[in-house]
Amino acid sequence: MTATPMLTIAKKEFEDAARSKLLWGLTLVLLVVTVPSFYGLTDSPILDNATDAIAFFPLVFQNFIAPLTIIAAYRAVVGERESGSLRVLFGHPIVRRDVIVGKLLGRVALVAAVLSIGLLALGAVVAIAYGTLPLVVFVVMVSYVLFYGTVWTAVTVGVSAAVTSRLQAIASLLGLFMILGPFGIWRSVALPLAALISTGSASTAGIDPLDPNTWSTWYLYAQRVNPMDNFVQNSEFVASLADSSIGYPGNLTVQLFGIFVLLFWAMVPLAMGYWRFERTDLV
Repeated sequence: MTATPMLTIAKKEFEDAARSKLLWGLTLVLLVVTVPSFYGLTDSPILDNATDAIAFFPLVFQNFIAPLTIIAAYRAVVGERESGSLRVLFGHPIVRRDVIVGKLLGRVALVAAVLSIGLLALGAVVAIAYGTLPLVVFVVMVSYVLFYGTVWTAVTVGVSAAVTSRLQAIASLLGLFMILGPFGIWRSVALPLAALISTGSASTAGIDPLDPNTWSTWYLYAQRVNPMDNFVQNSEFVASLADSSIGYPGNLTVQLFGIFVLLFWAMVPLAMGYWRFERTDLV
């Protein structure tokens, strides 16, 4: 497999998105939903200084990256499959792996462009509000947010490759977001189950999600299984790599487990989608 077909597909993906104004529409929405609320927090005691404000970036983006990537990438493979353009694409000397990797790279570039503009806007807010912008912490947290965007893009492209219609893709991905997202479904089902396995009781009454002092060891691991919660819970550890004065809940093992879980979410759905796509009759 050569890199040329994949890069050609990736370039076409990004250019098509830019021409359709998808890139600019997503960017505008992201700026509207993040910048004003973040600017309002700079006057609150929650963010004492510029470093704290930058470390807060993942919490600002937590509930927006998954929907953004779903909109940007859910049609990546299945959209062309429904339209019949995949058969035209396979008239060229490429294999199905080229298509999946090329689609992934193109959509990752699209999501990264949108998130980068949003992150630069938040960086400008930090510089204006605090009179400084700690560059090392900023670069580390920007990289972390872009990595998380890549995770959700891989999930979305994997689902798009596995299903046979755009309706199936959007329903599957929105269902996943509803389970993992801010609606409390994950916490009401998975956490009691984890408590039952770990302690023999399904009760989580003694745990306050806002107070790390009440978090048992099993809870530290259980909340990392959900990539959306994990993204925020691991953020202080990631920020501490740039500024050792920043503390984080749990020990190093818990933090590394969180990074492993994000990698798992990036790789496994994509691999399963590719496996299904490779074995599907596209005629």
